Amino acid sequence: MKIKIPYQDKVTLGYSLARSAGFAVQQLSLPFFEFVTTGRRKSHHALEPQKMRAAYAELFKLLKRDSENIAKGYYPVEVLKPEKVAQHFLRYPRIIYDGYAISKRRSEKDARDFSEEAENFLKDLPEYYQRNFHFQTGGYLTRQSAELYEHQVEILFSGAADAMRRLIIPLVKEALPGDGSGLHFLEVGAGTGRLTRFMKLAYPKAKITVLDLSYPYLKKAQDNLHEFDRLDFVQGAAEDLPFQDAKFDFVYSCFLFHELPHEIRRQVIGEGFRVLKPGGCYGLVDSLQKEDTKDLEWALEQFPVDFHEPFYKNYTMNPMEGLLAAQGFTDIRRDQGFFAKALLARRGL
Repeated sequence: MKIKIPYQDKVTLGYSLARSAGFAVQQLSLPFFEFVTTGRRKSHHALEPQKMRAAYAELFKLLKRDSENIAKGYYPVEVLKPEKVAQHFLRYPRIIYDGYAISKRRSEKDARDFSEEAENFLKDLPEYYQRNFHFQTGGYLTRQSAELYEHQVEILFSGAADAMRRLIIPLVKEALPGDGSGLHFLEVGAGTGRLTRFMKLAYPKAKITVLDLSYPYLKKAQDNLHEFDRLDFVQGAAEDLPFQDAKFDFVYSCFLFHELPHEIRRQVIGEGFRVLKPGGCYGLVDSLQKEDTKDLEWALEQFPVDFHEPFYKNYTMNPMEGLLAAQGFTDIRRDQGFFAKALLARRGL
């Protein structure tokens, strides 16, 4: 039986697929530029046809569901608003150039290569954070890194990063319906504020406190979110939150836990539990883990090989559901799409 897709869904899905194709082309072009500049060929042992078919099938399912979520009203079509074309393509040569620097660090296994700008922040940061995650220039500690990061992540995931981030919103909407009136959210590890934007569009009347450990990334988040009101920006660590007990209705994060040591992960969840009101919600979006997938397990093994992710293997082997339950969270709900999963849990009354 042929399934009919409503016209609006076709339009949004068509846009998302075209956007994804654009980022996929950029992804495929980077090894070529790396070869031209360095003479090194990237290994393609992980890019076997059957693996890529499985990955792209999951990508299509995610983008289709994202379009359906827009049609259902979980979040508005404005989440798909593109940036200016000139701004996008003028950034790409900088990403190509940075790709050369990333390749050099990868070959030399140098994950502590910092500029003077980045060095200025290091002394005030925990040891686990003092590194070039993904071998990217400046780690999370420079304006240039903050400028390039979201574009680089979309290239890595063929334009699926935003849709993966939005996996958490339908789960939250079912638990906390409405426009956010009277609600106070906390986003930890907010980075440049990409998920903050989507959450604010879904909950326009909610107050959101935006927290990140990186000053340059937090400053970029302020710039990116300047058109929204009821946002507070706080520099701080997710494992040591500068807030009173039982302050927030919803605490959440995106792509944070896989970059933390196991003990810090436990502390972050504990702090989230502490600052939540009784009955409040705790949510996260992050990478799939070992028990979540078979078809994409090869990617979980390859990711820390290609990128500097020292805590990723431990993350994949310790389900977040177990850490949430151990802290006392209940009613754990989940969803997953492509390489990400979303979890939502409740703090008891």
